[in-house]
Amino acid sequence: MDKKKILILGAGRVVKPAVDYFLNKCNYHVTIATKIASQAHKIIGGRKNTTVIQWDATDLKKLDNLVSKADLVVNFIPPAFQIETAKICLKNKKHMIHTDFAFPEVIAMNDEAKKAGVIILNEIGEDPGLDHMSIKKLLDEIKGKGGKVLNLDSYGSGIPSFEDNRNPFGYKFSWNPKGLMRSAMASGEYIKEGKIIEAKNLFDHFRIIDIEGLGTFETYPNRKCAVYKEPYELDDDVSFYRGLLRYTGWCNTMRKFIKMDLLEYQKIHDFENLTYNDFMSRLVNSNKNGAEAIADFFNIELKDDFINKLRWLGFFEDKQIAINKGSNVDVLVDLMLKKLSYQPHEKDMAIIHDDITVDFDGKREKWSSTMVLKGIPEGHTAMARAVSLPVAIATKLILEEQIKLRGSVLPIYPEIYNPVLEELEELGIKFCHTKKILE
Repeated sequence: MDKKKILILGAGRVVKPAVDYFLNKCNYHVTIATKIASQAHKIIGGRKNTTVIQWDATDLKKLDNLVSKADLVVNFIPPAFQIETAKICLKNKKHMIHTDFAFPEVIAMNDEAKKAGVIILNEIGEDPGLDHMSIKKLLDEIKGKGGKVLNLDSYGSGIPSFEDNRNPFGYKFSWNPKGLMRSAMASGEYIKEGKIIEAKNLFDHFRIIDIEGLGTFETYPNRKCAVYKEPYELDDDVSFYRGLLRYTGWCNTMRKFIKMDLLEYQKIHDFENLTYNDFMSRLVNSNKNGAEAIADFFNIELKDDFINKLRWLGFFEDKQIAINKGSNVDVLVDLMLKKLSYQPHEKDMAIIHDDITVDFDGKREKWSSTMVLKGIPEGHTAMARAVSLPVAIATKLILEEQIKLRGSVLPIYPEIYNPVLEELEELGIKFCHTKKILE
């Protein structure tokens, strides 16, 4: 019997657990196509049944050829290439799985995917992904018992574990740093009693929340949630919030970064012969040195926490900027990666927490589910496992025809979420559920 052939696009921080699963558990042949082949070779580690191909995501002709030889495509490249990749998979009648938020154009390929006899499985990572599956399982149970959902709050996060939260930002990078910063510039929304509340600047809508058993966090809106009202089968008058969790202090820091244009990523500048100190002054159009310039700009003291955070990163040093050309955010990310990267002995932490307020004929209950996963020192991060293991399991289920659903779909169907969640639990990714009667 021929080995199943998996084509993985990209070789980023979250890919390796899926590759290990395909090689060790499924005995598939894995091809990784990526721009930087050395990253793929590091993931492969010289194992059999593997191929590494150097490929630029803009080379659609080469992608077409690669897809034609695969049984299923796992897309880990940036979302900008999602639509074209999906089109090529449909053309070649190949299944595709990806973890990013799905573009409307890809969701609209539902009928075409059904005709082609394939599944495009969207948003099956950590968040989005694990949240969809956990929420929909609860919602289907609630619906089966005749309950009405009044409020749904869903939170996701990838942050340092409590014991390894040791820097002034309360954050370290477990996934694409530039992707994180770009997402910070996006808009979002949430729903309050049926009314959509726009969040043009995500961090102007942050709030403090307490999660029982975990502690206190900041949360801010995670993109747009109204698109999930119909898939979740929520009523028009529902309150619905999807948010990200951070340790306290993160949101006001990001608000200041935005105000001083430090997250700008589209304009390319020449940084030759420019120091970090000068860069700070230039950002706020000041002739003063960096720290004084920023303090004046925000009308804060030189001993303010924000000034100390910038100093800790190295922004007030009279030292040549390490990159010659790039955007403002490139300078920030370069410094952050030097200070906010996980050391091999440190653990990250992935959290998914959902609270659902339900009315059962006048009696209200709060249904909650929580998943906390910590990274393995010297091994896989929690984020890598939480993102790529749902992908790997779903891939196996599709190729073994245990998932027979076709179309461009979310993982909100029992056929998908039941077996995926069941096997994830065997792999240590488990949701704990509680129910509480409300007064």
